[in-house]
Formats: sequence, C-alpha cells, structure tokens
Amino acid sequence: MDPDSQLVVAAAIVDSLEQPTRLLCAARAYPEELKGMFELPGGKVKTQEGPEDALIREIREELNTGIMLGAEIPGPTNGAWPILHGRHMRVWAAQASENPQLTAVHSRLVVCAPKDLNTLPWLPTNWPIVEAIADAFGWSVGEKCETVEVTK
Repeated sequence: MDPDSQLVVAAAIVDSLEQPTRLLCAARAYPEELKGMFELPGGKVKTQEGPEDALIREIREELNTGIMLGAEIPGPTNGAWPILHGRHMRVWAAQASENPQLTAVHSRLVVCAPKDLNTLPWLPTNWPIVEAIADAFGWSVGEKCETVEVTK
C-alpha cells in the first residue's frame, strides 16, 4: 500500500455522546515541525483492518482508553477529510470509557469547551474538521486564532 494513500482515522472524543459539551484535543509530540500543534487523536488503518476497528486500536495505543463510537463526521471527499501529505481521514464522534492518559505520541491533552477551541494552535488541516464537529453538535467556535511565530 502506498503510504500516502493509506487511510487515517480519528476520534472527536467528547464528554458525552448524548449531550457533548467538551472535546478532547491532543498536541503532537513529534515530528519537530508539528510539535505542539493540536489534532484529533487517531492513526493509520492497517491492511485487512476496518476503519472503526483501527480507530479503537489507535485510541487504545495513543490514550490508553477504550472508546464507544458515535456518528461519523463526514468529510467533503467521499466522506473523508483531506489532511497532510495527500492523505485522507475519516472521523467519528466518540466517548472514552476511562480517562485518557498522556503517552509519548502527544505532549499535551486538553479537554476544551467549544468557545475555547479556536484558541489552540490546530494543524491547519484539522481546523475544518473541528468546525464540522462544532456544527454537528450545535456548538459555536468562532474563527480560528492564527498563531504567529516570533523570532529575534
């Protein structure tokens, strides 16, 4: 399988699938150029693995928790979202069965109220997904806050 065509899956982990009021946001620990930028947790689908099974596996590996999957948040490209390196990602709402734990994959986990989502430095390809999640849950998030790197 061409690594650039490999499907990626992610979870919009909320506090409650029935009445979501908060979203789990994860800051990348690597690579250096993406370090500290926020994303939805998830990962690549392996050969012979279904997307939902891959997502459950990835969240167990990344956050040491199980999840209950909710509705898919469909993207504009055959239900998937365009992300980095020409890949596509499918996203599901989910609820954690235990408290997520920080592992080496992420440098920080933040449980965020909708009004604060735009204050985080998101990966540019993840922000449209966050907006779609907000729409699906009836949240208002405002405009994405631009991050500017200051150098001396």
